[in-house]
Amino acid sequence: MKNNILYIAAVCIALGLSACSTDPEDAVEKHVYTENEAPYLRTDVSANISTTAEFRKGHVALKTISLKDYAETIQTKLGMTVDDMIAGLETGKVVFYNINTSRGIWDKTATTKGTTGWYYNKSGQIVSNEADAAGYIELDKASKSIIIGVPENSSAGVSFSDNVGFAINNGKDYDQYVRLNILISVTDPGLIMPTITIPTGDYSSYEVKFADYSSAIQKCLGMTASDFNSVVQDSKGDIAMYMADDEGKWDTTSTYTANGLGYWLDASGKVTTWGKTGFSYFVETHDGSVGIGRAPGVAAGTKIKLHFVYVSKTDNSKFIEFVCNVTAE
Repeated sequence: MKNNILYIAAVCIALGLSACSTDPEDAVEKHVYTENEAPYLRTDVSANISTTAEFRKGHVALKTISLKDYAETIQTKLGMTVDDMIAGLETGKVVFYNINTSRGIWDKTATTKGTTGWYYNKSGQIVSNEADAAGYIELDKASKSIIIGVPENSSAGVSFSDNVGFAINNGKDYDQYVRLNILISVTDPGLIMPTITIPTGDYSSYEVKFADYSSAIQKCLGMTASDFNSVVQDSKGDIAMYMADDEGKWDTTSTYTANGLGYWLDASGKVTTWGKTGFSYFVETHDGSVGIGRAPGVAAGTKIKLHFVYVSKTDNSKFIEFVCNVTAE
């Protein structure tokens, strides 16, 4: 009799412990999620695609993630091609939602940007309108791409992550999925602000050496200072020089008016030509440096701010920016 009582007690304890688990993996029969429930996110490290969308302050061209680049992962995890996955969104066989990683669930919040995207604030939380947004993620079905954008006036230092995913909609769970973990940031690593003094003498110049800013050149243009110097010796190469106004807007229409990649400027920093009334300064690419010089007649102590960029012609998100505080000796 005593043995029977102990046996019954042990069974009751075991049943009680199993009933206390809230982990869906521990359930004898998996929960079937209804349309209004948020399915849990089954842990699958191999389904995670991590990528970065880094924007440059002042020139925040859209970033594009081609889903074709991850066709193998999509085929492995969803058992379908990228084309089939996009087509599945139309039939309901596939869903595209946010993922709340802190709670470990799929977030079925309705889209807030068009029919296939969401706006997010600086904390990465979904917001309902563009005015409150620090960025957005949107699916472009036509190009089979994820598009990421941030506002034109974004400040450097913005950084947040968001997760979106595609899952097979089997009516029970979203266990077959691929997840994109996207780090969105706005940086300003290429802003160079030297304070310089142009020596006395007609046409004298101060040389800003490229080697002194090799880390910015490498970070922003993806090349060494030596390689950069080689490219900028040819005005027909991939790197262009543009003057910029006080708001940072590039003058992409003026042709070079000094030697090589370079310009003559008037007293307000606007592009002009040598010999024209009011010509006062030049910014000119030399071997190993950019020379900032003076025309005859510039009075000692005259100050000016000269703002210019070196930018890739094929990818204008790659650039370094100079804001030079200049004094004539």
